[in-house]
Amino acid sequence: MITITIDKPVKLKPTPISPMSGFIEFEYDSQIVDYIKSLGTRVYIPEKRQWEVPITSIPTICNKLTTQHVEIVGAVQHIKQVHAKLPEKFSWCTTPYSHQIEGVLYGLENDNFLLGDDQGLGKTKQIIDMAIARKISEGIQHCLIICGINSTKYNWEQEVAIHSKEKAWVLGTRFTKRYPVRQIEGSSQDKLDDLNNLPDAFFLITNIEALRQMSYKQGKKTVYPLAEKIQQLYKQGKIGMIAFDEAHKAKNPESQQGKALLSIEADDIPKIPMSGTFVLNNPLDLYLPLRWAGFEQHSFYQYKQHYCIMGGYGGKEVIGYKNLDELRALLDKVMLRRTKEDVLDLPPKVHTTEYVDMTKEQAKIYKEVKDVLKSNIDKIKVHNDPLTQMIRLRQATGYPGILSTTITESAKMDRLEELVEEIAAVGQKAIIYSQWETMTEVMRKRLKVYKPAYITGAVKSEDRMAEVKRFQQDPECKVIIGTIGAMGTGLTLTAATNVIFLDEPWNRALKDQAEDRAHRIGTKGTVRVITLVCKDTIDERIMTLVQKKGRMADMLIDGKVDSQKTGQFIDYLLS
Repeated sequence: MITITIDKPVKLKPTPISPMSGFIEFEYDSQIVDYIKSLGTRVYIPEKRQWEVPITSIPTICNKLTTQHVEIVGAVQHIKQVHAKLPEKFSWCTTPYSHQIEGVLYGLENDNFLLGDDQGLGKTKQIIDMAIARKISEGIQHCLIICGINSTKYNWEQEVAIHSKEKAWVLGTRFTKRYPVRQIEGSSQDKLDDLNNLPDAFFLITNIEALRQMSYKQGKKTVYPLAEKIQQLYKQGKIGMIAFDEAHKAKNPESQQGKALLSIEADDIPKIPMSGTFVLNNPLDLYLPLRWAGFEQHSFYQYKQHYCIMGGYGGKEVIGYKNLDELRALLDKVMLRRTKEDVLDLPPKVHTTEYVDMTKEQAKIYKEVKDVLKSNIDKIKVHNDPLTQMIRLRQATGYPGILSTTITESAKMDRLEELVEEIAAVGQKAIIYSQWETMTEVMRKRLKVYKPAYITGAVKSEDRMAEVKRFQQDPECKVIIGTIGAMGTGLTLTAATNVIFLDEPWNRALKDQAEDRAHRIGTKGTVRVITLVCKDTIDERIMTLVQKKGRMADMLIDGKVDSQKTGQFIDYLLS
């Protein structure tokens, strides 16, 4: 017989969906032990000879151990409060971790809530699985994803393809007419046209900026055509769930995009703001997500008066905050948040590719460099080291200012700043790599507010360890920036739980070594590895070569590929 006692957690941390724990006792059985060990979150208590598991794991355990007699003792009502059933026809497309299963069940039981899981815990997968489960059980026709950061639209598109068999469509997607056919972002009208003639895709993806586009005045009222159309589709029953990713980016309810978002009043369908950085440092940043999800009914003025201490010139400046315990209690009720430290089943590294779109001026520089390379392609193919001929093209995707005195726009640098802001906001640190010292100098200037440590070939050996010590021990030093050659081996940088590559090295082994500066003995949590990639550029080709065909990329670098195949690779990189 197996006895499961429901009681307060001993070694596990209580969470909104696991306020209690289950303590499992049984006569030794290797099969039962192996099964419990397969659960993501579980702890053995040797002095009691018990296994402690989250309360949400208990129904799964009971369903699995059908040949055993299972007796549940204690506050059984807690199980009912936190557990929902997955539809019979639902199946996981990719294997979930325990906390992701809990998240999906929580989402099926709570229509509206804030998904505040720490970065890297798979919020995207949880939303995808929630939506598909609701499609099966409730028949919803479309799930709308609103991205707080424009470039994450493409990440969602890719994640849907990985974690489901459903189709995803980025609103406004169009394709070039000439060969080679490329996916491009269309106009605001194209996005509206897609809403008027819905594509054959369950997931519809757009960005928050799109909601305010094409707005116009109608008397005293501002009309937002895209938001208005979304509202109409909700009333027609065609949009049955909305998730708002990176919701912390929508901080101002009085901005045009804030007003456009709030104009979507879909009251009786699930609305889920998502962010790994919902924090109480500034209560004003929480107003819009809370209001949109239906948890805050007061006006922004009333909300500000309740949580802010006003002063300064004319008494109109925020000089402090009050009633934060009240706000924290509200978040405890309406937010599901797990940190990396809470989750015991997560692998030590989580790899993410962040896609960005080059600006028009940046794309212009890129095209000019690419045209020159194509005109000299025969010489490049017979060069002793053909890959070095690609450096200028790769630098154009990182920072065109290296190649131009007038064009200094960089989509990657802009996204890098956003990432570091998010990382620092939750008290974490990051390692940032590039292959080129000129690129690290630019990053150092743009991120100076985070007091970066800095290691490149130009930094003396004796000074490098001082920089390492500063990064490891100084709480104000949030990032360390360096070249892969100088900082990618031999150093321990375990203060970081994030590793960001502005550009990807040709050699996969070099990248693995660079990642392992954070992932080694002494690591305090899961390490998130982020690679920035400019869409439809050489970055994507290199990613394929290095990540999916790593051995071939290494052979190409080492000159072990014959000249004919080298030529084919060069053609591929410039395709």
